[in-house]
Amino acid sequence: MDRIKSVDGERMHRVATRCASCFVALALLACTPMSREEFHADPEAPVKPGGSQAMQLMLERILADAAQRTGLPRDEVKVLTVESVTWADGALGCPEPGMMYTQALVRGYRVRVDAAGTTLLYHAGTQHTFVHCPPERAQGPSPLDPT
Repeated sequence: MDRIKSVDGERMHRVATRCASCFVALALLACTPMSREEFHADPEAPVKPGGSQAMQLMLERILADAAQRTGLPRDEVKVLTVESVTWADGALGCPEPGMMYTQALVRGYRVRVDAAGTTLLYHAGTQHTFVHCPPERAQGPSPLDPT
């Protein structure tokens, strides 16, 4: 019986240690400073906010998605703004009903795209993942911006 209690105690200790490590990592990520910036694109200029190649690729993917959604040629879809934000959780400000998300602040971007007069909203994380966010699901960034 003592052996069983000892094994269970060891397992609980390992689980608690792993959970504590995850919480520390999330806390450090959430506390990383981030500046609030907003980029207004020149509709005639190529998209190059921030100069980051990864950001450029993400924006190209967003523009391709917007073109596909609207049925427009890619050259008729333009980035209007890219705003650096902090999302309240892993939903990136665009939660889907019935889904659960990481409960930690997430640095990312709010991207507005013009598709022949129609504005589409995209929410992204710093890992350059993004979601098209319809107006009925769109939530603003966290007021708890760590900057």
